[in-house]
Amino acid sequence: MDLFEIAQEHFLISFAIVIGIGALQGGILGRGIRKRFPSLKIHARIVSIILLILFSINASASIIKFALPEKFSLSEFTVPSTAEEGFSFLINVLGLNAGFGTVIAMFVSITIILFFKFAEIHNVVRYFIFTLSVITVFVAGISRFTEFVPTIFQILMYAFYQFGITLGIFIVTRRKETDVLSELE
Repeated sequence: MDLFEIAQEHFLISFAIVIGIGALQGGILGRGIRKRFPSLKIHARIVSIILLILFSINASASIIKFALPEKFSLSEFTVPSTAEEGFSFLINVLGLNAGFGTVIAMFVSITIILFFKFAEIHNVVRYFIFTLSVITVFVAGISRFTEFVPTIFQILMYAFYQFGITLGIFIVTRRKETDVLSELE
């Protein structure tokens, strides 16, 4: 019996854990944003709604890319002979040739990376978030370059994880005066 079978048998607990991890990650990021930009506390509700929209767009795009990965086969690989072919090859390998949705997802992802970069987050917590992000990118890479196709359960787990991040950021950034996670320091 592997880990996914155990998680599927106890799916409610699995979903709660995944939402909790996502909410913790989102809450930490939201707290870091609040500490770095204290003037946002004045307009907390507006900022939290904007962040909710940004993270919802990112979550939706990420879930779709996870559920329907565009495969890249090495049998299609040819050594590029010109700079244009090299650029085209790089675009195809990175999966950036999917159109308008990819452009929106990239914009939102870059915005989130900038929030992450400028947020005041302790190094241990930063490594925690970075490790979760690397694991997510690794799984996405596996699904792009191998025959791995996520099951409905794995897609739901990922969707709940993204929902948890979005929820965590929204809850922490919407508070006006008090810092929910100040006891963690």
